[in-house]
Amino acid sequence: MNRRTLLKSAAAIGVGAPLAALAGATPAHAAGNYDVLVTEQVKNKIMLFRAINLWRPENLGWSWAAPAQSAWERLNDARFRETDRFGWVCLVAAGGGKVGIVNFGDDDALLWSASPGGNPHAVEYIRSHGVVVAASSQKSSEVDYDGFLTVYAPTDADAPATLAQVQQITFTGAHGLWWDGSYLYALGSWTLAKYRVTGSLRSARLELVQKHVWNEVFYGHSLDMDFTDTNNLLLNGAGALWTVDKRNLALTAVRPAAGVKSFSRAADGESFWVQARDVTHPGEEGWWNEYVQFFDAAGAPTYRRGLDYYGYEGRFYRARIASTRLT
Repeated sequence: MNRRTLLKSAAAIGVGAPLAALAGATPAHAAGNYDVLVTEQVKNKIMLFRAINLWRPENLGWSWAAPAQSAWERLNDARFRETDRFGWVCLVAAGGGKVGIVNFGDDDALLWSASPGGNPHAVEYIRSHGVVVAASSQKSSEVDYDGFLTVYAPTDADAPATLAQVQQITFTGAHGLWWDGSYLYALGSWTLAKYRVTGSLRSARLELVQKHVWNEVFYGHSLDMDFTDTNNLLLNGAGALWTVDKRNLALTAVRPAAGVKSFSRAADGESFWVQARDVTHPGEEGWWNEYVQFFDAAGAPTYRRGLDYYGYEGRFYRARIASTRLT
């Protein structure tokens, strides 16, 4: 049984962790009984680990290395989604300007890629409609955007190779995206927006339903589902973590948290984040961390995971629970 079959089996029985069907999986009630998908920028890889296990090479569930091209530098985002033709795929976004769809678990082929530019920070797949990319900035002699959303739509819903750009929306500091099966949510420096998808195939477009604009810059970063409440998403910005009610975009503070790049919460309340490291010298890079920090349901730090057993200091940018669940 290949990895993709295992993932489908886990999804069919409602398991949040895609490798839960593997022999030796921890009990369903145990902390850390889920897999984590991380973007690691030293080797520029997507890596999949069981949270509770030590992140040793022998415990690596899956990995994918970006092509050795400047446009693929700095993998920022990765998420699993399900397609009709290829089953589970991994959507990837790189700060160098590229995004793509990886045929997870079979040949790991790059089924589609595009170059929206502008430091892509998130990419989302909308079944039968296409792909949306959030890019935080783009400046050149020809264009001067401070962030945008780009929509790619297909001529064949089951053929990623037919995706082509059909729409672009200016969106200041666009960093986060989440599709919940009904609406697309986007997060940027000032704005949290909710869109419906109209049309299909090449006529697919985003149509604004609702938005919230902060009076002061919020610096919104990542969006993810909240496994403790299907009505909520999780986001971070303004030096804190928040839940957002998808029905009305109302925010509720979870806890203060400066410099968090991504935050995820499992069904039992256990959570984890990647927090930008402290920079002590001018010119140092500070957007990544060598560890993913985990917390219990009460928010107390428990354990952390890094690549200590790989012989180098990893640079994690984002981490999320590895699942195709949308709600």
